[in-house]
Amino acid sequence: MFSSLNLRLYSVLSIGTILFVIGCGKKPINEDSSREVIRPPQSQIDTYLEKQDVNCENNQVCPNYIAKLVIVNGGKFDFCTGFLVDETTVATSASCLPSLIRLNGQDCSRDVFFFFPKSINFPAERAGCFKVKMVSQNEEKDPILWRDDVAFLEISKPMFFRRKAQVLREGILNNKEYTTWMIDQQGDFSAIIKKSSCEGVHNSYISPLVLNESSPNMLFSDCSVSRGGSGAPIIDTRGKVRAMVSQNMDAKLRNYLESTGLLAQPLKEMIHGTNFACAPTPDDDDMLEERECLKDLTYSKVDRIRSEMLSTNQLFGDLKKKYEESIQGLSQFVQFGVKLIPKGDIQETEVYPKCFRPLSLWLESLGTSRNIYVDDVSIPIKTFKRSMDSYGRVFAATHDVITQPTMVQFSLKNLRSTKKSSILMWIDGDNSNVRTFQNITEECSSSLL
Repeated sequence: MFSSLNLRLYSVLSIGTILFVIGCGKKPINEDSSREVIRPPQSQIDTYLEKQDVNCENNQVCPNYIAKLVIVNGGKFDFCTGFLVDETTVATSASCLPSLIRLNGQDCSRDVFFFFPKSINFPAERAGCFKVKMVSQNEEKDPILWRDDVAFLEISKPMFFRRKAQVLREGILNNKEYTTWMIDQQGDFSAIIKKSSCEGVHNSYISPLVLNESSPNMLFSDCSVSRGGSGAPIIDTRGKVRAMVSQNMDAKLRNYLESTGLLAQPLKEMIHGTNFACAPTPDDDDMLEERECLKDLTYSKVDRIRSEMLSTNQLFGDLKKKYEESIQGLSQFVQFGVKLIPKGDIQETEVYPKCFRPLSLWLESLGTSRNIYVDDVSIPIKTFKRSMDSYGRVFAATHDVITQPTMVQFSLKNLRSTKKSSILMWIDGDNSNVRTFQNITEECSSSLL
């Protein structure tokens, strides 16, 4: 059985968790400055680079502003995606770069290399990296706390005749489909530029700081970061860049959620992305909504929002209200209320008498010959369940409904004399479990909650 307390604790326990990941686009572990990084001989690097190529998938047309980045990272080679934003600037993910060159103005000529695909009119091209023009500084290891994950690199030669991607600061809409073109590195040398669709996701437990189209770190579903996919542009139907691919969601969080029994459907593939509604570029630092772009990104806030998502009052309040409204016509004498009884992620319910309907409407019609009245009521008893959909959004739904024939007994004599009476309720045919509610009157709150 899933424990909401355990799920709330997950975001606390995950603080400081180091994700062991492979490939470019993953947050690198800081190199030990006391340990010498062994760089391959330059001749080996040159031979490796000469064998690189990149092509559009199935020889289809893809944007010729897309580039494969080959990055010398210590003693190994990493791959990422980049895209031209002007003749001499390629944008990519900051987390692609080794920490030693993740500095504004840093020389990158020995570390980063660009490979552009051939197009109908132009051959494939290769370029070197001149310097880092602008780069994000992300000290946190968890990408849900990254305000942005972007790097802008000046290349060694201008690309006058290739298209340039235009960044648009209109944000990412919830449940809106976008397109991305990612590098998918096949082995050591060949890469394919693949097109896929990604859907913007707000208000998910997975990345709870994503609240609207202006949130700085966006979440996307139905796509995953391929080997070399980090840094890919996320574009709208007009071909404008709205965001940039960062990295996949935390595998540990996915495994945890899948083990809780909370998921109503299988969890979709999810990735984090930088939202250009907020992220700076070398040309400007405009924002779509400054308040949202500059909000605090902290674990305490993540944990608070996740706790609110799991809150019983917020989740089950509307269901309880609608349930109470639905049972008000069951009896012409008594108005009922509903009490929630938590049982883990299941909320059982208890129906109880809140008040008598106005006595003037029915008491005289029962005459004076009877002192006790027993009303036969069929009550639908519901249970509710806390669940999570395939986007990681927490919701509550009706889990089960049973019809319970119920006897409701009260004193007509007491109602005539004191305007109040105890009410006894029991399941028809089971007198062993009688519930007693004392001193019920016709005064009843107008609110069903």
